[in-house]
Amino acid sequence: MDDVTFDESHHPVPALPRRRSMLFGAAPVGWRWAVAMRSALAFGIPALIVLAISGPEHAMVVALGSFAVFYGEGRAYRMRWRAVLLAGAGLLTAAVIGAEVGAGALDPWQAGTASAGFADVVVLAVVAVITTFVMVANRAGPPGVLFFALACAVAMRMAMVGVSVATIAGYAVIGVASAVIVSMTPMLRDPHAPEKQAVAAAARAVETYAEHRERARPAAAARHSAGTAIHAAWSVLHDAGLPAREPDSTIVRTLLAAHHRFVGLAETKSTTGDGSEVILDSSIPMTWPTIGFRLRRSLTIRSHAVMSALRTLVAALVAGGVSVVIDLGRPDWAVIAAVLVLNLGPDRIVGTVRALHRVGGTVIGLALFAALYALAPSGLVLVLLLIALMFLVDMLVARNYGVAVIFITPLALLISGSLGGPIAVPIRERFIETLLGAAVAVATMWVIVPRAHRHDLSWNESRVRRVTTDLIEVLRTQPPTTPEAMRLRRDLQFELVGNDLSGVAAIRDEPDWGRRQWAQHAQTGRTAYDLLAECWATPPAELLDDPDRWVRQIEALAHAERAADRR
Repeated sequence: MDDVTFDESHHPVPALPRRRSMLFGAAPVGWRWAVAMRSALAFGIPALIVLAISGPEHAMVVALGSFAVFYGEGRAYRMRWRAVLLAGAGLLTAAVIGAEVGAGALDPWQAGTASAGFADVVVLAVVAVITTFVMVANRAGPPGVLFFALACAVAMRMAMVGVSVATIAGYAVIGVASAVIVSMTPMLRDPHAPEKQAVAAAARAVETYAEHRERARPAAAARHSAGTAIHAAWSVLHDAGLPAREPDSTIVRTLLAAHHRFVGLAETKSTTGDGSEVILDSSIPMTWPTIGFRLRRSLTIRSHAVMSALRTLVAALVAGGVSVVIDLGRPDWAVIAAVLVLNLGPDRIVGTVRALHRVGGTVIGLALFAALYALAPSGLVLVLLLIALMFLVDMLVARNYGVAVIFITPLALLISGSLGGPIAVPIRERFIETLLGAAVAVATMWVIVPRAHRHDLSWNESRVRRVTTDLIEVLRTQPPTTPEAMRLRRDLQFELVGNDLSGVAAIRDEPDWGRRQWAQHAQTGRTAYDLLAECWATPPAELLDDPDRWVRQIEALAHAERAADRR
């Protein structure tokens, strides 16, 4: 067996992010003017129509379905309407479930009882757990669980004050329809805009990675970003059908060139024995694995998706349960606060920062709500105010969550009908419930399976080794361009993205342990990346050169992990 040298100088550990920048910095995502405008219009257009026909209380319900517009951004138009419609179906389901539970609270024998409060908490927890697992398993990214939980809670509250389930469902459907239409309208200007944007992002990420390599800087994070961006861009192009319909189009050739550039940076053979350059395989990579594959692979207690769902379940039940027991008044807000801190399964440091963002943003947001409350907005003014808030939320949520929460807070309060009555009541309840939910969420991350990052790292590394081994066995008898080999190459790239994410999370959660594991972890990813590069460098119709060399490396990695586990 070949020895694998886990030399930290060969695999430099990525620098930990500065806490100050995590709290107060802005993510380098640019200003999302067009995206924010679409989210505002998806709600605003039907809400204004409904306002003119049936009044402001029904206009608010439209928002529950229009939230679907958030889930189509970045998708090719050929698939965007399906993604928005699917998200809309999920939002509608969550809203109807919440409305049915809320309508049950009108029963005079149940209203205000602890059992009714616990039922509300359980329903919200179940909705949050299911959406958390699905979102994390699919690596869906923001906005994640946020609007599904919010739709369920708001519909529950609306039903409690007498809005019928049929009314909630009907106007939510109008919101979904608006979201689909608005999300597709940019297609009239440029039908290939999402593909161009994705390819440009991939090219920038590859150049950043190349710059790190050329200047001998730590490149693990840059490699992960480049690999993820390339993988995402191919997915967008496949969604658009370009590789099948127009394989020689400028967009496809540009991404293929960026992919070749990325592959050429791997430390594998790049020249033949006589010194001439190897002609890289020009096969177009496959798209991401199916949703079913992603869900099935995550059905294990060691996966990030299951662990995130477990923590969400515990935090939701504890936060909501405590709220019911001590009669704080709004257990749904405690549940939502906990769920949003745990949204998309962050590591402990990122989750703690998100909790601080949640609490700090809520405090300022409540001050903003008080100012708006003093204006007593109603009718047209109220709808226009909600349109502005939705615009600001989508503009800011990707840059700094804490700033976005400033506007999410009054948005949620206004949609759920918190105008009227003493203002101190909703402000007090919102603050206390948010503080409770955030505190429980942070405690959950540090108490429930506190070493989850270790299990997740080990599981992801084992997934990489398993798929790598499967690919090597296929490559013994088949060229890298056969359908079976291409499928495994696709799956391995998908596993590598998860492996990189788990490594960074482990470094943040437990720096000393993560540093000890990093060289071995990095070598696992590097070996797999180099195998993929070797597949690209193997001439068409030829077999992989010396597959046993790769088997020995994988066996050495597995042996090293077993030895580390015994220590």
